[in-house]
Amino acid sequence: MLVSSVFKSSRWFAFVNESWRIATLWFMGVLLFMSFRVFFLVYFHNRITAPLDVDTILNTLKTGFAFDSAASGVCFSIPFLLNCILQPLRLWHWVRAVRVLTAKLFFVVAILLCITSITYIAEYGSQFNYFMFEGLHDDQQAIALTAIKQYQPWGSVLSLLVLLVVAFKLCQLIDRQPYGFLERIFTDCKWKRTFLIVLIIVLFVCAIRGSFESRPASRKWSAVTLDPFVNNLVINPFRSFVYAIKDYNELQSHGLDGENPYLKSNTTIAPDGLVELKQHSSEPLLAAPSQIFFIVMESYDSWPLQQKYASLNLTNELKNLASKGIYLDNVLPAASSTMNSLSSILSGIPYAGVNMSLIGPQQPASKLSLFNQLEQLGYTSQFFYGGLLSWQNVGQYVLSQGADKVYSATDAGGKGSAGVWGIDDAQLFDLVAAKTQPKSFNVIMSGSYHGPFNLDLNQYDYPFKTAADYPAEIQELETQVLDPYVLGHLWYSDKMLGAFVRNMQQRYPDALFIITGDHYSRRYLHPRPNLYELTHVPLIIYGNGVNSNMVNSQQIASHMDIAPTLLNLIAPASTEFYSVGQSLLTTPAERTVFGFQTVRNNKQLWRGDLNALYEYYAVNSLDKIQLMPTQTQSFKVIDAATEHAYNQYMAQAWHLLTQGTNNF
Repeated sequence: MLVSSVFKSSRWFAFVNESWRIATLWFMGVLLFMSFRVFFLVYFHNRITAPLDVDTILNTLKTGFAFDSAASGVCFSIPFLLNCILQPLRLWHWVRAVRVLTAKLFFVVAILLCITSITYIAEYGSQFNYFMFEGLHDDQQAIALTAIKQYQPWGSVLSLLVLLVVAFKLCQLIDRQPYGFLERIFTDCKWKRTFLIVLIIVLFVCAIRGSFESRPASRKWSAVTLDPFVNNLVINPFRSFVYAIKDYNELQSHGLDGENPYLKSNTTIAPDGLVELKQHSSEPLLAAPSQIFFIVMESYDSWPLQQKYASLNLTNELKNLASKGIYLDNVLPAASSTMNSLSSILSGIPYAGVNMSLIGPQQPASKLSLFNQLEQLGYTSQFFYGGLLSWQNVGQYVLSQGADKVYSATDAGGKGSAGVWGIDDAQLFDLVAAKTQPKSFNVIMSGSYHGPFNLDLNQYDYPFKTAADYPAEIQELETQVLDPYVLGHLWYSDKMLGAFVRNMQQRYPDALFIITGDHYSRRYLHPRPNLYELTHVPLIIYGNGVNSNMVNSQQIASHMDIAPTLLNLIAPASTEFYSVGQSLLTTPAERTVFGFQTVRNNKQLWRGDLNALYEYYAVNSLDKIQLMPTQTQSFKVIDAATEHAYNQYMAQAWHLLTQGTNNF
């Protein structure tokens, strides 16, 4: 009885007891993150392209443990510090209250992020990144309905509830457990107490650092394998969410008066930089067409057009156009999202990580604006979008860039069968046909190849009902293949595109068509696409007088090259215009092009945060022919000159957007 009362009255024992409970909660957090990491590796094993031996797996888990320890340790540092401060004051009840509240909040957030990460990885092929916050400017209702209809996350919701119940029960058990063994190490010896206190504090510091070594757990040390997907899983969902916030704030929070984040490593902005962007057209290769149709296809990437997928016949309409005009498949999109790529194409300003559709209307129209530069040639500019103009502020944005008229789903009577995002591509192209003006430049943003993928494809005679209908060579792939119903939406978009081009060419025989994808689709036939397939979009220029000899089909390019190429095709000689890109009619064969967090030259491709973690790909023409890669790619660090050129390019883009081209 006396011993028990001594324990209850001892501030030292209360400190040790509370520290043990906090340590147990820390271990629960580490176990939670590690369990989900193992689950991700098993569940998404088809996405792993490099061979993994036991040592590689152990190294992955070891490095992951460092991030798990740091994430859990930082969160439980609050009750631990209060334990150090308030226990000597006999305010143990406050320490307990904070510990219980912290534990509940931690497990709610951690479990929610881990569960949500399953869907995020399935859609985007990685854990949380800055891109997730672009949804703050998107149609959030449409996003939610798409996620529900496409992924039907009822199993995830049930798993979330079950894990929360288990976590809360364990928290209660930890709170009530007497931990009798602690009584057996109770001591009055001051030096022993001092030793234990020092040991507890050292372990606490190591826990929040995630390491006993000199360097703490950090993103730049997470690439411990040859497989970029596995490297991405090293960092747990909690920590990746924190990094996503940090990256987003670094790019966004500076605002119009902020500091250019790319001005580093001797990167500078010339005060007369706009002069460097001034160009003059050469002799036009085409007579000025009566109509120009610039079609940006939703999620229309390069992989379906490759020879190795020809038997699927998914993009026959585009292939037909490509065979009669200029066709490039080595083209980097400006960004990995629709609005940011579209904004770059229309404004002429490369995407540098800032939401352009919000900042653009606050500035005068860009001098690089494609709308304004075509209007100088006498064209009426029009923009057509199959959704609502409130999406990503797209209506205000295109008007701010000089569009004369803007049309949306509302002008076609509302929503189509897709429902969530707007009208179907057939309705959209019918709207364009009805609203085409004499001598007009028409930008069209399609939308049918986008989740939740609920078109009725039977009415269009789509040939693939199940995976068993795929061609024999596709069925022989020893891996999971994409649901043919999803691919059917790509097939449908291509079919509607072809019908529209034929219709407009009959009405306007001299019409010029430019067709590209907004970004890569994030959906591939099999779960092991190479980095080329993960990054590129096609570019087709088709019309009367256009032939394939005008541009080498292997020429590498970017979205920013479209405007100067178009102007050099049709503008009178010596027409002045501004562009960051280069005309593909005259550009050298050897060059380096950039997209946001993407760099490509004739032989190499890098993607990712070039300062910390990125992927590398050595360009291999056989990859466009062979269904599956025959060997693992070796990794190569980006050279200093190329990285400097990328930072220079992005610094200029940032300045053009935030300071305005009139203040350059």
